[in-house]
Amino acid sequence: MKNIHEGHRKRLKQLFLENGLSTFANHTILELLLFYAVPRQDTNEIAHELLNEYKTVSGVFNAPFEELVNFKGLGENGATLIKLIPQLLSVYTISSNANSPMDNVKIVCEYFQGCFIGVKTEQLRVCCLDDNLNIISCSVVQDGGVNAVPINVRKIVENTYRSNCSLIIIAHNHPNGTAMPSDADIMATRQLLNILQSVGIKLLDHIVVGRDGVVSMKNTGYFNIYE
Repeated sequence: MKNIHEGHRKRLKQLFLENGLSTFANHTILELLLFYAVPRQDTNEIAHELLNEYKTVSGVFNAPFEELVNFKGLGENGATLIKLIPQLLSVYTISSNANSPMDNVKIVCEYFQGCFIGVKTEQLRVCCLDDNLNIISCSVVQDGGVNAVPINVRKIVENTYRSNCSLIIIAHNHPNGTAMPSDADIMATRQLLNILQSVGIKLLDHIVVGRDGVVSMKNTGYFNIYE
């Protein structure tokens, strides 16, 4: 049987291709996305119900898979597609800067902001750089809880030696708070800086990613990490 929504779907897809999402309401964005997972239902209604339940588009994308898969009309395909989007955005953002030298704050902040898209617990990442500030590797070296992540010096040093480099940038996220570094963040970073200097590793920056943006501890003057 022909899909009764076929004409509407075609028009909505064409509108997107011509104008992007700038003129789309939030529910229409979700409606369009769900075309590709829910072939023969009114995805407009599902989109409205998702926003009623989770309030915002980001709230929908951050909802647990176990809830989404049981959401009326969504099913496994729809839930999987929704959970795929934040991770695709992360990969896109990271890859957009992966081949650029980490030689200015804007590039560094954008890169790490991409790394933490959709991450709900605190993580500590170490980015190892060559002498031209190109990325050799970027890895999660520590997972924490919702509000804290320890700085494991041994893992940072091991990761750096394994990448055969002496220049690193570290980053962690505040998934439920602002990007403003805490007193504990500043103290731990100063201690780490001294330890790394003693073993020939140069810490170029410590990036903090929060719900409201990104902060470079080097650029904002919490300490001078080139001293």
